[in-house]
Amino acid sequence: MATQVQATSPDRSMPDDPLAGGGLRDFAARLRDGTLSAEAATRAYLDRIAARDAKIQSFKMVAAQRAIETARGIDALLRGGTDLGPLMGVPVAVKEIFAVDGLPYGAGTDLDLTDMTPPEGAFIRRLKRAGCVILGTTRTTEFAGATINVKKPMPWNPADETVKRVCGGSSHGSAAALAAGLCAFSVGSDTGGSVRLPAALCGVVGFKSTVGRWPTEGVFALSPTLDSVGVFTRSAGDAAVIFAALDDAGSAEPPRPRALRLGRPRRYVFEQLDEPVRRAVEAALDRLRAAGVEIVETDTPDIDAAMAQFGTLLFGEFVTVMSRERLSAGRNTIDPVPWARIEVAFGMEAERLAAALRAHRAATASAAAMMAGIDALVYPTTPFLPCPVAEVQTAEAALAWNLRSGRLTRPGNFFGQCGISIPVQDRDALPVGLQLIGPPGDDARLLAIARTVEPIARPTAAH
Repeated sequence: MATQVQATSPDRSMPDDPLAGGGLRDFAARLRDGTLSAEAATRAYLDRIAARDAKIQSFKMVAAQRAIETARGIDALLRGGTDLGPLMGVPVAVKEIFAVDGLPYGAGTDLDLTDMTPPEGAFIRRLKRAGCVILGTTRTTEFAGATINVKKPMPWNPADETVKRVCGGSSHGSAAALAAGLCAFSVGSDTGGSVRLPAALCGVVGFKSTVGRWPTEGVFALSPTLDSVGVFTRSAGDAAVIFAALDDAGSAEPPRPRALRLGRPRRYVFEQLDEPVRRAVEAALDRLRAAGVEIVETDTPDIDAAMAQFGTLLFGEFVTVMSRERLSAGRNTIDPVPWARIEVAFGMEAERLAAALRAHRAATASAAAMMAGIDALVYPTTPFLPCPVAEVQTAEAALAWNLRSGRLTRPGNFFGQCGISIPVQDRDALPVGLQLIGPPGDDARLLAIARTVEPIARPTAAH
């Protein structure tokens, strides 16, 4: 039996979510037929943030007046005949590690990063050119380098109103903001699962692009080799709208279910699952089979060996970027969870890091062979449900949770793939994510596949 949670009680003092009952396409239609304005939508989200985020704590800062002024400008452009496309007037939240002109930049740390603050990057400029309204910045775990911290603020997972549960990380603020209905979509980064993992634990869709597909300049660098940009949305359809608007490749048409062939890995990813996750995922796979989707057993490379190199590459690069001296000087302020990984990397020899980089390149090259004959891989996003924050308040418990939580997302990063997590839990049950993984660079096709899979895999009662 699925774990039941307390459903969100409607707050009559809050305005309705402008995207409730619809998605980005509906928002765009209403904006253009005059039944909604960018300013009205922006004010609604700002009012929702004011009413709800004192509990959720997803935002690091809210740029209310700036957002309203931007929205007014968007409305004026539309009245004057200028149409910026499907994201025009859409209010969004952005992870604090993205530099945004005029807004504070940070990485969830008390270390002074003034000299490391980058100029605003191309991805944020794309959002602005598309007409998005930036509401503010959202919280990250420290350095975006762990899925959970014990000394830094963590948001309240909106999936449970009565018990504070973990959201995952590192993009936990963006996931929580979207899940609480505080923005139309939100932006995060994914180095080892930092979009897909909190999306799964908060019950929303999380899309991670292929490394380099969306530019990462202007984003705090955890691992330049593995860092990628991603978004949190209410549906795979919304993720596809965003991708088409921000990427020159455009979109792909969703395939028919009977034309789909998904690969279920024989080993590693279906091991060590908590029973509620196993049941929800197996039920989703059964629904896909019943709809005509072919699901075949698939062999994968040695994931255990790849994961042994993952941490070496990630934290080896991080220490190189940040410098051992800077990190050592701030030792007493750094959360013990990321510090445990950072400290190990201090003594790393250059050849060991170089070997990890070579292993990553070889793994990326092997990804095409891994995907031969299938359209995407399919498996759980996380091995467990979101636990109460009270259970991971010691460094030891948090480190163990951190290690296991990203077990199923890290391979997609190391193999250079794109990925998406889709919620498949029953109504009023704690969130469970189903993950689809596509070949490197096949982002548009993966999103098209997700649009086919999502309405089948999600329980009917969850719609």
